[in-house]
Amino acid sequence: MSYYFLYFLCLSFLAKVPGEEPTMIRISGQRGNYKTSETMDVSWEDCMVKCRADVNCVVVYKISDIQCQYFSFGSISTIQQAKSENDEIVLKIPTQVQCPTSNPLIPGPTYYTQLTNNQFYLTTVSPDSLYNNIYNLTYSVSTCPNNTKVFQRGETTVVCIGLYFFEAPRCNNQAAASALCKAQNGTLTGPANANEYEYIQDISNSSKYTSNPDSIQWLVYWIDGVQHTNIAYQYTFEDPTHNGITNYNWTPGSPHLTGPGICIYSPGPNYGNVQVYPCTDSYLSYLVCWRGALCQVPPIIELF
Repeated sequence: MSYYFLYFLCLSFLAKVPGEEPTMIRISGQRGNYKTSETMDVSWEDCMVKCRADVNCVVVYKISDIQCQYFSFGSISTIQQAKSENDEIVLKIPTQVQCPTSNPLIPGPTYYTQLTNNQFYLTTVSPDSLYNNIYNLTYSVSTCPNNTKVFQRGETTVVCIGLYFFEAPRCNNQAAASALCKAQNGTLTGPANANEYEYIQDISNSSKYTSNPDSIQWLVYWIDGVQHTNIAYQYTFEDPTHNGITNYNWTPGSPHLTGPGICIYSPGPNYGNVQVYPCTDSYLSYLVCWRGALCQVPPIIELF
């Protein structure tokens, strides 16, 4: 087996672009099967810079020092290692702290992801199962239902998170919150990172004015976590993708209750940290109302 990899480019090699910068890997290779492309009359260096800054670009091929072939998301399905060092092709791979010292595409697969306009773009590069000089590129786009937002959890997991409200009665318990999420083909969830926590607080703040017909002073929402023991911070979860309470920001002094039948909730716009309360409570009063549930629902996935 022979490999003709020429360069592994560090981010500093190319001009800076705003936001997170993908790594561009340059190899001795050729384009394989593709549907569409664009020919650009620019220098090879400028072509690579343009591709890295363009979220739609996945691969560029060097035609000459002053011309390149430009491939957008979903347009090219294979690339092929070349025996000539004059054949150069560049593709995006996940951001790395430093240039790799060996071929980052082996053993694969390698994933490159983009979050753009509330859609999750996934490019997968995998060694071909039959030919050791060919790499296959596959693509998918995940779109979230209305009133939810897309978030990436882990390398390739994508979830849609939204705040859903009880209709009748307007205030309800944790079991009803779990059922509300299941009715959306989803599950009760919690924050998996700081970005999700910020989003949860934002939608909690807005719901105080848009989903509060009774002008309740404190609107609170059930999130994932039910206690079945007397051990503090030990809960069971419906959603395995948010890593338990790792990213839960607790109110000082909480959890102030422990024991079977204690559930976790988000205090909404008035207090920013999570707390606990008996799962069966709905607090029907003019001061406090368990108004709904934070749900993780599956995205709509389109394959290319």
